[in-house]
Amino acid sequence: MRTSEGTESYLSVVFDIEALLIFYLDEPGSAMVQEYLEKIQKGETSGYLNVVNLSEFHYILYRRDPELAENKEKNLRAFGLQIVPVLDDELWRVAANIKAKHALSLADAFAAATAKIKRARLATGRDEEYKSVGIPLVRLRSKA
Repeated sequence: MRTSEGTESYLSVVFDIEALLIFYLDEPGSAMVQEYLEKIQKGETSGYLNVVNLSEFHYILYRRDPELAENKEKNLRAFGLQIVPVLDDELWRVAANIKAKHALSLADAFAAATAKIKRARLATGRDEEYKSVGIPLVRLRSKA
């Protein structure tokens, strides 16, 4: 597994929605997502998905097919990803500060905030907007 720095790593990972859609829609980069998910399932690393991003994942698939959304969400949970709730002020405040300082969607700000708080890498497609946030990235796609 290659990180954006080019080093091998199985450190904790947070998934943004582009990464999960790459996997579930079998797009280029899906093998790397599968590697991470299998490592998480085996307990070899920790994986996280913010509840805001889980909502985004669900609604995007729901628009295609409600049954698909339900099945993929159950499948995703079966890998053992820890769903990070917004239970205290830390997560939403970090997300809000990221959103205020960077050109990210609110959902992407939550993904970045989760990575910061969990001290994890953020798995993403080619989202350039994360570049200035200062978190380690795992890029699943090359720049266009």
